[in-house]
Amino acid sequence: MRLAPISFTRGSAELSLDSERELQDLARRLRTFPRFYVRVIGQARPEGDPEANRRLAQNRAEAAAQCLVSQGVSANRLRTETAPSTVTGGEAQAVSFAVGQRPY
Repeated sequence: MRLAPISFTRGSAELSLDSERELQDLARRLRTFPRFYVRVIGQARPEGDPEANRRLAQNRAEAAAQCLVSQGVSANRLRTETAPSTVTGGEAQAVSFAVGQRPY
């Protein structure tokens, strides 16, 4: 299952309408495949305070996971984490997903 990352505006963990739609679609797909588990990986730009960037990345991952839970995906199937950003610009302001069939 391929999952496109969702993006956020700079310095924000608030989901856009487009991101919410993408997450609704993902939730529908996950309900179809109940044995799949998802790592929700938050990212932030590397510039600035590293700890603040880590918190922002975690908040982004948690916002995406909470949206999936509100759409009927069991929280037991989700794990949030952060990844150090190695890219700059809009690509770093995202949450990506990794899907697998093994529980965490």
